[in-house]
Amino acid sequence: MKKLNILTGLFLGIGLCLFSACEDDNDSNPIVQQPESFELNTPALSENVYDLEKSSSIQLTYKQPDYGYTAAVTYYAQVSMDNTWEEATEETEATYVELNGNSTTCEFEADASQIDRAIMSLGGYNEENVPSEPLTIYMRMRATLGSGYECYSNAISLSVFPYYMPIVDAEPEIWYLVGDCIGDGTWGNTNTDNIGVSLIPMSIVDGYEYNTTTGQGEIQYTGYFLAGKGFKLIKTPGSWDNQWGNSSAAGIDNPVKNDGGSSNLQVPSSGYYTVKLNTESDVLTIEAAEAPDVYHIMIQGDFNGWTDAAMTPVNTVEGMNNHIWKYELDATSGDTTAKFKVSPGEAGSADGWGTNWGGTGFPYGIGSNGGANIPVPAGHYTILFNDIDGFYYFYTLE
Repeated sequence: MKKLNILTGLFLGIGLCLFSACEDDNDSNPIVQQPESFELNTPALSENVYDLEKSSSIQLTYKQPDYGYTAAVTYYAQVSMDNTWEEATEETEATYVELNGNSTTCEFEADASQIDRAIMSLGGYNEENVPSEPLTIYMRMRATLGSGYECYSNAISLSVFPYYMPIVDAEPEIWYLVGDCIGDGTWGNTNTDNIGVSLIPMSIVDGYEYNTTTGQGEIQYTGYFLAGKGFKLIKTPGSWDNQWGNSSAAGIDNPVKNDGGSSNLQVPSSGYYTVKLNTESDVLTIEAAEAPDVYHIMIQGDFNGWTDAAMTPVNTVEGMNNHIWKYELDATSGDTTAKFKVSPGEAGSADGWGTNWGGTGFPYGIGSNGGANIPVPAGHYTILFNDIDGFYYFYTLE
């Protein structure tokens, strides 16, 4: 039997790294040209087999597409089982999977578990028929500018050992707002501890069907914004690598993603706005919204004998109308339930139960008036609740 050289480890290098800043600008006012393709480097050890279960990531390197100048490019990695790259139609599934995450340099750390998940999905494997021999898969890169210019690299082949991974729908990809008029206004973005302090999560859209593999799709946030106060969107608490700002001067007229020179997003006049982001198509819009009623929000549940406990306002910057609320719940003693409601006497209800929110989802969901008690597994949580759209999220505390 032929012996196979199995590569394992933290990073599996492919080629030499070429960063996006490695070329000189052609012109201070460049004209963008549309390249046909760009080069994804061939693996230096292409005859070896990559053990996906024992590896954390595979490092891909490539050359920047020739847009005519050193452009701010965002890169995405894609996986195919047969080197075909057909989009999904109403009758057929896509023949490839685009991995979650992106890069703005000529290096991409392709998560090994995501590659394996793509293989399970594309191959339709289960625990009984997962391959016990190496597979040949194909990978390519997608490059895009904030202005929409897009092209694809050549495809490379990799020999991999897959492992069984149960396929469950990925959670929706959530982005966060941070800025002068977000939370406490400090722009704090150190880690997940900033969630509910200086970071506010965007909401899922009720009834929207998210990409089951990547979790990408449409998310939104409706709230009060102050004129002259800047903000941005970030993907990962504690990191600025993936963010949305405004091209050139502060504003909301030309949102751009991962542009190192972008300015803050900033509304033209104080008021309510809806921020909509499609994480799959990378489209961001910000439009004026209707002004909702302002309430004080309480939380009740089995955990406190169904008595009112006041939630804390998150937007505390002077001049803000708050609609985001926070509560720390210690339910380490056992499973419990929870619901949200307005304070007694508000919304025309003596006890506040005339306007309340419940749901069946956990750790996140869209609460509806009169909805079910939210099932809460034993644990310690920071709870965030948006009283405009009913979105709630239970963040686990260590």
